[in-house]
Amino acid sequence: DFILQDLEGNQYQLSSFIGEKVIVNIWASWCKPCQYEMPALQKIHEKYSDQGLVLLAVNNTYQDNYSNVVDFVSANNLTFPILMDLDGNVSQLYKVQALPSTFFIDRNGKISEIIIGGPMSEALIEAKIMELEK
Repeated sequence: DFILQDLEGNQYQLSSFIGEKVIVNIWASWCKPCQYEMPALQKIHEKYSDQGLVLLAVNNTYQDNYSNVVDFVSANNLTFPILMDLDGNVSQLYKVQALPSTFFIDRNGKISEIIIGGPMSEALIEAKIMELEK
């Protein structure tokens, strides 16, 4: 579990989403594969957020620059929560070795799939979401 703040200072606690399907995507603004997969993540968010899918983009802020994150989010019109991992605790907790790292979490709060690296396609993300239904 973790608690992080988004760019507006709102707090998000992962365990509060038990009962929902959750994608936790750990990324950085300088990471090219992260940049390339953000449009697919935005499309997935737009398509599935009203069906109970929660997308949390955890920025690896301790290895990034806050203003670059803000600029990237604005330039790409990202509308899902961008959470700031200021001290790297989430990256440590999830043993992140490469960016992006994406965790697909089922309704019981169990990580069902981990995708290390990217960019992920919209089709791959959708397939992993469907597997969360099983």
